[in-house]
Amino acid sequence: MHNKEKLRLRAAQYYLKHDLSLRKTALKFQIACCTLFKWVKLYKEKGKEGLFSSYHRPWNRAASDIEKRILLMKEHDPGLTVRKAKEHLEKEGVRISIKGVWGIWRRYGYAGFSHKNRSFSFTDCAWSYEAREKYKSAEQLFELGTVNRAAEVLNSIPSLPGNELLPKIPDPFLNIRRRVEKISFLFGKIPVGTYLRQLRDLYDECQHQNLYYSAMIVGLVETMALSWNGEPLKMLKKVEELKDTFPNKESYSSYILSGPRLTLLTSLGFAYTGLLKIKEASDIARTCRNILKRRKYTSAFSRRDLGQLYALLEDFEEAKYWYTSSIDNLSGREKKITKSLLADTYIVKGEYKKALELLRNEELDHWGSRSRITRIRSMRVLTKGMPNKAISLATKVLASLEKEEAKGSIFGCYFTIASAYCSLGEQTRARRILKELLPFLTKNKLSEVKTMIDILISDDPSEKISMPSYEESLPTIKVLLLLKNGQYSRALQYAEKKGLSGVLHRYVFFFPEAIMKLLKKGKTTGLPRTMLNLPVFRQDIPVYSVKFLGNVIVHKKGMRSSGRVKLAPKDTAFLIHLANAKSQHIALDRIYNNFWPNSNNPSRNLAHLLVRIRRTLGIPSHFLYIKNNMICNDCHFITDHGEYLEHLAKAKAFLRADEWAFARTEYLCGFSLFRAAPFKKMYDNWSEDMRRTILGQLEKEALTFARLCSAQGEQAKDIDIWKKLSRIIPSLGEIKDLI
Repeated sequence: MHNKEKLRLRAAQYYLKHDLSLRKTALKFQIACCTLFKWVKLYKEKGKEGLFSSYHRPWNRAASDIEKRILLMKEHDPGLTVRKAKEHLEKEGVRISIKGVWGIWRRYGYAGFSHKNRSFSFTDCAWSYEAREKYKSAEQLFELGTVNRAAEVLNSIPSLPGNELLPKIPDPFLNIRRRVEKISFLFGKIPVGTYLRQLRDLYDECQHQNLYYSAMIVGLVETMALSWNGEPLKMLKKVEELKDTFPNKESYSSYILSGPRLTLLTSLGFAYTGLLKIKEASDIARTCRNILKRRKYTSAFSRRDLGQLYALLEDFEEAKYWYTSSIDNLSGREKKITKSLLADTYIVKGEYKKALELLRNEELDHWGSRSRITRIRSMRVLTKGMPNKAISLATKVLASLEKEEAKGSIFGCYFTIASAYCSLGEQTRARRILKELLPFLTKNKLSEVKTMIDILISDDPSEKISMPSYEESLPTIKVLLLLKNGQYSRALQYAEKKGLSGVLHRYVFFFPEAIMKLLKKGKTTGLPRTMLNLPVFRQDIPVYSVKFLGNVIVHKKGMRSSGRVKLAPKDTAFLIHLANAKSQHIALDRIYNNFWPNSNNPSRNLAHLLVRIRRTLGIPSHFLYIKNNMICNDCHFITDHGEYLEHLAKAKAFLRADEWAFARTEYLCGFSLFRAAPFKKMYDNWSEDMRRTILGQLEKEALTFARLCSAQGEQAKDIDIWKKLSRIIPSLGEIKDLI
């Protein structure tokens, strides 16, 4: 309770409890007698609640029934002008000035707003004295636990700006105006599926009550939510439905519709881009650009929307211009969202450090934002020559994707993982990873990325693909086609011109031949040196596949012949330790304490072990050596445990995208990698800890999978997998009952 309300309450209660006159009581509290009289009267009539607000309806305001009538005129006909409204009212016998009509519309959020500061949802307005006083009263009532009374006060406010209280009030207590405002405040804060259902229900209710202006606002917010959810067909259908709300271009309509009309136009551009109708989307972007350039005052949200449309069209320089021009006029959460969109333009340019600096200390709770930093880092470390770390980070992102961002982010993580494997010379595995994603992309009608994968996984590297016209292709596809056709120099120039260097960096691993030719000729490639030191471009760097989820098998590729090798238990344990290390440098003390804790001369033992490892695997001494009390490893390793973690992460991502069939396949692929219990005859502390960790995780994931199968009615399927797991996991427990 604020000090003002406390004073009113204390003064009124003091007067009623003590045998003092109004004058003496007023003197004690240093207030006027008439003021105390009003407070006492309010307290007697309404109790404490009567003292929470001092607002009283002005004497010269229009009658409530007239206000409601004028509001409904605007709701029934969103394009109605103030002058036309006055004429209609006069015909019905209601005399009111143009200023009077405009004042009522302004009070209720239909007019008088600032075009420069207008929000994306067209529901936000400035705080009026009435709104502020009543809102304070509602806050006090909410704190006292009288939610229904707080809602009544909120419902009586003509137009309510953004606040923290409204989202806390349950919908049944709110009138339809407050629910329209509330649904806008919830954008990006609740799961997108739930949000879209609430939008559709509210839209239908507004239409049923002939509240077409409110229905228009809700429909526009729905188009933006559909854009975030990646549903261009539904978005296009909604845009076509909303067009009927707006008057024909030939007829004169209220200036109030200029902002919503522009939002509807950009939404149509979003839908066309998602459907790969690039020419139509480009024409819309050009039209919106001309409109915003002509206007003296434009909303920061309109400029940001246009930036997003240009980003979808992959004109990132133009997108950057519009984001930058809008960011200074935004604040709080909206400014953070715009920063994250601006960071995306740096990502495609390959300027990952700038993107990370822009997002530093910017915690944002919005759809698709929770894993953004990790996604950027995964792409950055790949260009820094650390493919294993890139795979690990992309896997981490997949495992932690939220429901609302899963569908849109799965491909990005798959692509990073596949590019990282390509950089290790594992083109076959990389193409297989992308090919496995095609059914998911086809089902969800993600045409652009499906086209990219079709080009990337083509079996014939010499196949010439005809270049489409500008209207038929996005710049990223053009870069890919140029690389596919062996025109690397043109692809590099085009990518630099369009600001697509970051995309090119991940593409080139699939087409290394052109880069290797340039390197042999001693010519520049335009790529970072760290990328050129990866195995796909340097055949002398060995890459080893270490399989230890069962009997240990090591396949060596790269510098010498490829084949299968076996090592002694301690040598094998050290190799697994090396392959799983998060860094290329391991402290010697850590190795000594683990493998030779009681040895008088552990350095000699390690020296002999390294000689055996180098000799058996064919590793030159300059790739595995000791320096500054560290073991330095410049080889690259792939493990079946890492692949197992990838499958688990993919399964979890598909589950959050409500794709059980794809998730089930990933779970089974992961479990099939286990051939027996790992770390057989390895008794060092690290191996023991790793064994317990892996088996504990396997049992946990198997139990999760068994429960999911039970929920889907598929307990009896995949018997062979369950039999294998029962031999590996010490105790199946609940899993046996479920299957």
